Amino acid sequence: MNLPPLPSRSLLWLLVLLTGLGEISTQLLIPSLASIEVELGAPKGSVLAALAVFVGAFGLGQLILGPLSDRIGRRPVLLGGLSLYVLATLWMAFANGMQEFIAARALQGLGACAALVLARAVVRDVWKERAAPTLALTVIGMLCAIVLMPVIGGLLATHLGGWRSAVGLSALLGSLALLAVMLGYRESNLSRDPQAGRIGSLVGQYASLLAGRSYRAFALALACTYGAMFCFIAGSSWIFVGLLGLTATQYGLVFGGIVSGLIAGALCASRWITRIGAERLVGIGTGLVATGALVTLLVHQVHGLSILGLFVPQVLLTFGAGMVLPASVAGAVMPNAQCAGLAAGFMGFAQMAGGMSAGLLLSQLQDGTALPMIELHGVFACGAFILFQLLRPRNPLLVPTAPLKGR
Repeated sequence: MNLPPLPSRSLLWLLVLLTGLGEISTQLLIPSLASIEVELGAPKGSVLAALAVFVGAFGLGQLILGPLSDRIGRRPVLLGGLSLYVLATLWMAFANGMQEFIAARALQGLGACAALVLARAVVRDVWKERAAPTLALTVIGMLCAIVLMPVIGGLLATHLGGWRSAVGLSALLGSLALLAVMLGYRESNLSRDPQAGRIGSLVGQYASLLAGRSYRAFALALACTYGAMFCFIAGSSWIFVGLLGLTATQYGLVFGGIVSGLIAGALCASRWITRIGAERLVGIGTGLVATGALVTLLVHQVHGLSILGLFVPQVLLTFGAGMVLPASVAGAVMPNAQCAGLAAGFMGFAQMAGGMSAGLLLSQLQDGTALPMIELHGVFACGAFILFQLLRPRNPLLVPTAPLKGR
């Protein structure tokens, strides 16, 4: 008789790495975008297409791979996804042109998305009713990548062989994750659904999932919160360096201080979620996100653009976002044990859709000032709070227990 793996610290560390693999893949490259274009002989700005196709593949792939793991198991999908990730990353490292680099980057995004969605589903399989705090802890892998990987990528690009060495580190970490899964993870989905993941029935399955009011509330809160974050991540370098005159090193320190609020928020979420529940935690978190964005706008309108005027309210926003990201995923996946891959897959898609929407809108609204970023970031932040308040159940439970088919 097969038994699922037991909760353990080693499994938790593996899931932290898997959750952070997508951000590792992107953040390591951020300091080297210009040099990639130069070395590959590509027009200025063309490397942004590589970032866009990664986000697209990362988001859309979760809609398929999550449900597929409900049908055939987590292990084969995870092994296949990580193998694809390693091969695609090696292809990127040896690419000779931008089109080749972009194609490899799309495949890398598809492999990385398997790591994220399967990590979330495995937490639900293994930790069961106690999964919520563990889901919050695994998000720390993603958040640490946002804080640390740009610095590491910059050091590698400067001192150890350029951007290809940063890509090489991604391949190494992916290989370690693949080896750890092969040697240390046995299948955790022992209640497979033979109908899950079939293309013909996916639309109906997602419609059934989204029929739940609570699930829609969590998905929209996650999408809008990540959209607000992405506005700042995408626009902050140009504002701090281009408008406020910081050096790249100074910007890295300021940016790291701001996004460290994400880690603090996630740690608080892991401690509080079993006490106050995912819904209350997301309500508090989206309130902090909206407050941080509105204070940013108010300070800018009253006192103008300044480092402190951005730094202080943005730490409040990222602290709230650090609560929302893990708590919304936990609130959406926990009630859906029989289709954890499906539920986790759509939440990952919602997160990427929010970031992509914010990035596309910001690129169209740029006018040479900081105001478009600050205003758009406020729209997404307030949207997260308002939509969650409108859709959340009036009498939230600590851990919802209604199965998907009963909705």
